[in-house]
Amino acid sequence: MRGAVEIVEAWDVQEVVDTGHVVSLRREALRLDAAGEDPPLAIERTVLPGGATRPPVVLVHGFAQNRFTWRISGRSLAGRLAEAGNEVLNLELRGHGNSRRYGAGNARRFEEYVRDLVRVVDACETAPFALGHSLGGGVIVAAATQRSLRGLVPIAGVFTFGRHNATIRGLAALSLALERVLLLPSVRLSTGWAGQLLAELYGLTDIAGYGLPLAGWTPGSMERHLLEERLVKGFDWTSIEVWLQMSRWALGEPFAWGAAFSRVDVPLLVIAGDRDPLLPPEEARACYEASGSTDRRFVVFDAWEHGGHWGHLDLLLGRRAPEVTWPTILDWLAARS
Repeated sequence: MRGAVEIVEAWDVQEVVDTGHVVSLRREALRLDAAGEDPPLAIERTVLPGGATRPPVVLVHGFAQNRFTWRISGRSLAGRLAEAGNEVLNLELRGHGNSRRYGAGNARRFEEYVRDLVRVVDACETAPFALGHSLGGGVIVAAATQRSLRGLVPIAGVFTFGRHNATIRGLAALSLALERVLLLPSVRLSTGWAGQLLAELYGLTDIAGYGLPLAGWTPGSMERHLLEERLVKGFDWTSIEVWLQMSRWALGEPFAWGAAFSRVDVPLLVIAGDRDPLLPPEEARACYEASGSTDRRFVVFDAWEHGGHWGHLDLLLGRRAPEVTWPTILDWLAARS
């Protein structure tokens, strides 16, 4: 990477990519310095010990999440991408994870997340791919209207939001009704307690996953200890202001970058899970249909063709992901590297 990027820490790691599959990798904790009004950002860089042989891949997590979207102790898509030769740049948006520790407070608008990614793209030696999960899918789409990217992979990514989930729309309406209270300076939003609670109630929540309108995974899709780890480590502080912006999207306000995205010809792979109430296939398809790309593909993972049902987290870290969803992503990237 180039520009004002500091290596805070570097270490060699034996990464468990999946059960019985361990890879020797080099990992670095990077700090991208503040620039103007933009705060410092944390990037976790992972490569083979001898360095990368393929283009960079920037990973962008979703709302109220962090770097553990892409790796946990027993399963690591970040590690698998690095094993394939990519320079993997696991970005933590302002207000999240180590970016918060470096002094980056919460975003005031979604646009600030887009600026975070644009700054990382500008620091890359060559145009990167961008993978975005959930709200991160919206971030990479918006950034593609401002910078040249090698390819985009929104995974259960926001483009429209909440249009097919009455519970989300209800929460959005309630949030907007309480907007003046929620925006009081003393109010801060952390979802860490929710992750801890879900982990402690694992048995109940896993069963409740059948038909639960906000379920993040399908029952049995992840090993208990890995799901608990993901819930505890992966839920983070986030921005009330951005949630209110998402609430307006849920109630009909269009995604502001949609029109510009229709004029962008960037390779696009849109991925969705058939049992994902948070970002169902209908929401993901909106991104695919709006794209101006001449190289685009839309994949819904389902029980008919892919060995089981797929929820929001399963696409990245489910027990079947290394054999089902990851190869789709890796093959697509390799063909365009």
